[in-house]
Amino acid sequence: MLAFFGQPKFALNATDYLPVGYELFIREQAASAWHLPDDFNAITVDQFYQLLLNVTRNLPSNVQLLSFNLEQQQFIQPAFADMIEEVQHQTALNIFTELTERNDPLVSDQQLLAAARDFHRRDLLVCIDDVGTGENTSEMVLKLDDYVDEYKFAFQNFRPFTSIHTIEPELKFWADLRRQNHKILAIEGIETAAELTFVRRQYPCNLIQGYYTGRPELLATS
Repeated sequence: MLAFFGQPKFALNATDYLPVGYELFIREQAASAWHLPDDFNAITVDQFYQLLLNVTRNLPSNVQLLSFNLEQQQFIQPAFADMIEEVQHQTALNIFTELTERNDPLVSDQQLLAAARDFHRRDLLVCIDDVGTGENTSEMVLKLDDYVDEYKFAFQNFRPFTSIHTIEPELKFWADLRRQNHKILAIEGIETAAELTFVRRQYPCNLIQGYYTGRPELLATS
């Protein structure tokens, strides 16, 4: 059995403490335990469609957006864009497709660019996940940038660090690029009050998430 767990996303300076959205993580149940699927690429378009549709129909009114991950191989398949477009037509929520940082040697830069262009043509929102790590280097992001709506910077991909200031050059690079290119910026992996205060004071962004503000939980589907 597959299901979505959701981690809440918050506007940076929200005062009502209600999430504006969720990042969705697919998990698989075996016996009574939930775990990562063995192969994300094995999850079919139809499975994604039903899971997404069920979640969109069971969220409170304060939720404005959802995001979920696609592997590179899934991202370049038109059937996935068709599916997301169909779900988007059935909800007022803004659905962001996050392109993961995991490299697939069978997928070329040209295929990723063509897919990002297709998402943009359909008015579907694209987020580059975990910018600056894995395959999502600055060079890769800039190739796709005309068709990208959001950068997500992940503190957890740089842990362990003794001080948040040790990763500040990377954070500053993406914060500056975000302003230059007029993108949404999300910062995830916030684990302490001090980290949240640092972001608020030094790198104001659009969205935050992390264990400090809320852990992933199984979302209701009925």
